[in-house]
Amino acid sequence: MDQLSAPSVRALRQAQNTLIEHSLDRISAAHPWYRTLPAASRDQIQTVARLGVTMFVDSVGERITSTDPSEIFNVAPVALTGTVTLEQTLELVRTVVDVVEEEAPDVVPAADHDAVRVLVLTFGRDVGFAAAKVYARVAEARGAWDARLESVAVDAMLHDSAEDVATRAGAAGWRGTGPVIAIVARTVLDALATSRLRHECREFVQDCLVSVHGDSVIVVLGGASAPPEQVSEPSGDAALAAAARRVAGVLDGVVVIGPVVAGVAQAGRSLRSALAGLRALAGWAEAPNPVHADDLLPERLLAGDPLAAEQIRALVAEPLRNMGELYEETVATYLALGRSLEMTARTLFVHANTVRYRLGRVSKQIGWDATDARDGLVLHLAIIVGRLAANRDEQPSTMGQ
Repeated sequence: MDQLSAPSVRALRQAQNTLIEHSLDRISAAHPWYRTLPAASRDQIQTVARLGVTMFVDSVGERITSTDPSEIFNVAPVALTGTVTLEQTLELVRTVVDVVEEEAPDVVPAADHDAVRVLVLTFGRDVGFAAAKVYARVAEARGAWDARLESVAVDAMLHDSAEDVATRAGAAGWRGTGPVIAIVARTVLDALATSRLRHECREFVQDCLVSVHGDSVIVVLGGASAPPEQVSEPSGDAALAAAARRVAGVLDGVVVIGPVVAGVAQAGRSLRSALAGLRALAGWAEAPNPVHADDLLPERLLAGDPLAAEQIRALVAEPLRNMGELYEETVATYLALGRSLEMTARTLFVHANTVRYRLGRVSKQIGWDATDARDGLVLHLAIIVGRLAANRDEQPSTMGQ
């Protein structure tokens, strides 16, 4: 930075305190948000402003050949970046520069008026760039720490108790208490893409956790609401499922969506279902993308997923059994006979329309249609699982014999 003449430097040193006080007065008058800050934060900003003016005067002195503007922010704790935004910081810098630019030329000899203005503007520009760098470093460090907390929370969902899961998720910023859903995608994301994904998720939901595991990405969502353009979108579970589909749409690679669960403490169930679905996906070459984990129950069951056995009983076998023996027998017979209405009717000694009616009732009540090849597979396995479970329950215990 160019130096001023010795008389000009002495004049600026004598006027330094006045420039500082006038700068602080202007900050307080020009920025209402500044007056609402806690006293500690205002004191820190005042310290930064004083140091900024002091460093400017030192930088134009004969004894100082270089000054690093980023040193101005060393006197403010990192926590201040969470209280005052970068935009507000730049407003403060601009205010101080305006005051110094207006008043500094009046205290130096006329020959140095223009030089002082140039030096003030140059120093102010450098301070602005320094502030941006400080905020960028803080944001990077905070992002890395947040990502670590999110990964720990997701890991807890797979291995820890429900109570620990809630605690870990809270530490990662989770605030909601409503339903939760997990998404797993086989894709590779770098830090920038992961950050962008978090931002996109928060456009659809209140809470989200994003964790990268090698070639897979895990996303946990909660607190969804219908977007303005879809005001008729149902709330609660349906709204969250819709949000999950929107998030899945921005992910590359194959995507599996877990079931909706009651809250973050139960998120592990949704996550384990989605992960099991991703592992078993190779068994269904024609699967849509994204695909729901519950639609992969046959593949998950054959792959040895214990949750799949529980879910196929709860979602299919038990509701079918609760409809009555006639309905389960009709579905089982229909599937065993190659989905032939006539052969099923003859075997059960009923009319074909009766078979058709019973199958339609099953499809309407439990959501799987025996006349569809894929749904028929789910129903067939559900009947087998249900019968095996009933047989185990009926067997006398041989323990102790």
